[in-house]
Amino acid sequence: PDGLKAVDAGTLYASVAQQPKELGRIAVQNAVKAAEGKKVDSTVKVPVKVVTKNNVADFS
Repeated sequence: PDGLKAVDAGTLYASVAQQPKELGRIAVQNAVKAAEGKKVDSTVKVPVKVVTKNNVADFS
């Protein structure tokens, strides 16, 4: 929340927002794969979003 306020106020140029829903979705998909005996990558990248003054309202 403090980071979002700083971006909105212009005292912080940008921040990075994780996407917990996407993280959960990918985790469940990989858990199902593992339970089925399928190969699961040892490293899974979850996309993040850059928060700027132009889109900070989307994250509040």
